Amino acid sequence: MIRKLVKDEYSQATDLSCLVCLECGKEDFTPEGIETFKSFVYNASLMDALDIYGAFDNHSLVGIIGVQREKQHISLFFVLPAYHRQGIGKSLFDYMMRDCDFTHVTVHSSTYAEVFYASLGFKKVGEKEFNNGIASIPMEKEV
Repeated sequence: MIRKLVKDEYSQATDLSCLVCLECGKEDFTPEGIETFKSFVYNASLMDALDIYGAFDNHSLVGIIGVQREKQHISLFFVLPAYHRQGIGKSLFDYMMRDCDFTHVTVHSSTYAEVFYASLGFKKVGEKEFNNGIASIPMEKEV
């Protein structure tokens, strides 16, 4: 099941994001980058500015996508590794896109997720960059 999370569930989204980030994206983070990431996801006002959608297996949160609606930008997108390659990420993305009605969407992809985003139709719009200890690849999808 996929649905939009309520604010009371955002702490679960934060925990899932940190878990997956540190397991799957560790190549893209320096120690400073890990602190930068944590300072974002553990900042309630920054998280409250996102619309976050969750994928559930029974009642357990197994994936999330968080977007800044006004910027049409994906800020967080994580699926627990045990659930990779089962269509959950694509289903989350499709659900979010239907709900948000974006004309385009941007993301700063991890190097780990670049192939996944390409499979969703995203194109690179720049080379790998480093910001505050985090490596990312700017990508965009026109709808």
